[in-house]
Amino acid sequence: MIAPRSQWRALTSWSVSDAHAAEPGSAAYGWQRVLSGIGVFSLLIVTGVAVIPGLLYSAQSVPGPTPIEEMWGSPQPQVVNRTIVPITAPIPGLIEVPTLGVQVFDPDDGPPDYLVELKEFVRLGTAEIPGLVGSEPEVDYSAMDFADLIINVRGALLCVPRQVLVVESETTIQIAVYYGLPDSGDGSVPDNSTSCAVDSPVTSSLLIPITLGSPVGDRVIQNPAGAELPLVDLP
Repeated sequence: MIAPRSQWRALTSWSVSDAHAAEPGSAAYGWQRVLSGIGVFSLLIVTGVAVIPGLLYSAQSVPGPTPIEEMWGSPQPQVVNRTIVPITAPIPGLIEVPTLGVQVFDPDDGPPDYLVELKEFVRLGTAEIPGLVGSEPEVDYSAMDFADLIINVRGALLCVPRQVLVVESETTIQIAVYYGLPDSGDGSVPDNSTSCAVDSPVTSSLLIPITLGSPVGDRVIQNPAGAELPLVDLP
């Protein structure tokens, strides 16, 4: 289509005895350009029809984040369905993990419905975890039914939340979660500093219910160092 005369001279002229006499005329070259252009255009159409729908399907088939992942990140967190009695002072030997977000409930509405869809926390496939913070809620109830808020934490996969610190005042609510390995059963003290390090490459995302002594109100929710914790809006 671009240079038919040069193509003829390079590829075909050697096969005739008189290349100058046998060379096609300008009209032949013109028709060759037209037919080649039609061929290229047809090829582009066929390619577009074959490829573009596949690209569009691939783009549409990639799922976006779910509303829960938009709130808490990916993967979706698990719920620690435990009734928790908070402590008021740090426990030696445990590892404080960052609290990544807080969601406050309306006392009249109770916990949001989406929490029912989330899986309850298990460790390595089992829900029987010795030393896990809190206790089982009453039959036919969820720990969320009595909570004023939930917090999101991420800790080492092999470790579990062992204690939750809550210190309330008239103006602030300080919250912290401490991780450790489950109880060994032989009374030995595990090395939580190594196994439960905050920078562990493999972590799990958990939502922990917190029941306060009084409604949150206008109080600021912060960590023990005084840094305000991020509030996560309800869906």
